[in-house]
Amino acid sequence: MVKQESPYPLRLEHTLAKKLKYLANKNIRSYNKEIEFILKNYMAVYEEEYGEVVVEEE
Repeated sequence: MVKQESPYPLRLEHTLAKKLKYLANKNIRSYNKEIEFILKNYMAVYEEEYGEVVVEEE
């Protein structure tokens, strides 16, 4: 399991949060994993267009 670097309480507009919960349920994922899945896909699309985002490893 990946260690969570720093917990961040994500604040979302109520309707968006409900839609994400709907998608999570439909895709048989937790709410958190659904958000992570969406963000990973967004990053992949971004990097495809603009190149790899390089971050320092600790």
